[in-house]
Amino acid sequence: MDSRLVNRLLAKLTIAFSSVLLVPLIAALFADREHIWIFIFTLITTSTIASLFNLFGSRRPRQRLRVREAIAVVGCGWLLVCLMGALPYLFLNPADPIAAVFESVSGFSTTGVTTALSFNDFPPSIRVWRCLTHWTGGIGVIMLFIIIMPQMNSGTSYLFNAELPGGTAERTLPKIKESAMMILLIYVILTAVEVALLLIAGLPIFQALNLALATMATGGFSYYHDSLISFRSVYVEIIAIVFMLIASMNFSLYYKIWRGDWASVRQDSEHRYYLLILITAAALICANLYFSGYMDFNGALRHSIFQAVSIGSTTGYASDDYNNWPSFSRSVLLMLMFIGGCSGSTAGGIKITRLVILLKAGWAELLRTLHPRIVYSIRMGEREINPIIVGNITRFFFLYILVFIVLTILISLSGIPIMESMGLIAACMSSVGPAFGIVGPTSTYNCLSDWARFISIWAMILGRLEIFTLLVIMRPDFWRDKQNW
Repeated sequence: MDSRLVNRLLAKLTIAFSSVLLVPLIAALFADREHIWIFIFTLITTSTIASLFNLFGSRRPRQRLRVREAIAVVGCGWLLVCLMGALPYLFLNPADPIAAVFESVSGFSTTGVTTALSFNDFPPSIRVWRCLTHWTGGIGVIMLFIIIMPQMNSGTSYLFNAELPGGTAERTLPKIKESAMMILLIYVILTAVEVALLLIAGLPIFQALNLALATMATGGFSYYHDSLISFRSVYVEIIAIVFMLIASMNFSLYYKIWRGDWASVRQDSEHRYYLLILITAAALICANLYFSGYMDFNGALRHSIFQAVSIGSTTGYASDDYNNWPSFSRSVLLMLMFIGGCSGSTAGGIKITRLVILLKAGWAELLRTLHPRIVYSIRMGEREINPIIVGNITRFFFLYILVFIVLTILISLSGIPIMESMGLIAACMSSVGPAFGIVGPTSTYNCLSDWARFISIWAMILGRLEIFTLLVIMRPDFWRDKQNW
């Protein structure tokens, strides 16, 4: 392990993080001078951390970044960013450090929940900071880091793939840095377009910015604690649906569309599976809401489409309190939490690619049982999937379910009923946020004990880093100098 190289890269990440702090600092200067000291102290602290990393970092300008160092940068980088992001909350309320870390992890993991009774409990500058943690967490702090770092061989590819997770990560351009820049540009343009549309729909500027930043990050941080219910606007809901869909599909498709490569878009089957799942889920929920007499057909159609897209994209917005919906509709939403969006998107969950490949792998094994000599290849669109990738996805799915079970048992020790514990952990691991019961769409995580918040923090981090990265860096042998991989 080249720890000096890791330190140098973490120093660059810390400097990039510090530059983001300038935005809430400026906001505090104009609208919240009472709390400007919070961001000044935070900047001083992060600058000191960057200096320490630089002091113990490598001085060589060009070095080989191996996979081992890349994993260390991704895992440690996310933990470092979440801890530094907790500083403004900690300075605001030093008596509750767990809540401060919870707020930071919730933002950067794009889970979008809070331990406060209401988002309005935060001063304006802290609310700006929450929006920014969401937005930067959506595109990936490490993705922004790749843009400002030099090319460092194959290890950079691991950093890129770690921030655009899924079954088969894809580069859109020959160079990683160019790909990252292109994705960031698309992300910024789409965010600006959504802000403009929300302003046209009648929202004030801050609310429009808040919703746009959270929607493009598929985070779900709303201006009100009851999400979009307080807006009572069909137009806002339609805009949110469109951009939740856009943000939860593979960003490489948008570059191909801009380039005019419609053939590649047609060959991509993941987005078709994704839309089919959402349409099916919305139809099932609509029928259940209507025939159970819960609401009329127009209301059932409106809210079923919105919630299917919101939960399927792991954004976590709510247009109605689905906590009171029939059990069948809530079960469909729970399944959508696990599935998540497309690979190469800002969405969480298992991802559509992985799910489809798992289903096809299961079907292939069934055929081999009936016909032992059959040769059956698994394909996604026009592309044949390497058996090694299939094996990796199978192991990921096993670990995902195992971690889900363990965390559900651990959080149930705080006294939360087992079914609500399952929904809570599923919502945190998939970065959805609101779940059912005491943490439903019109509630916050304020009622959770410190133990439950601690488990929720790890669920959010494990889900955002897709389990493998965090578990690997927790192994003692990973840090031994004699290892060479």
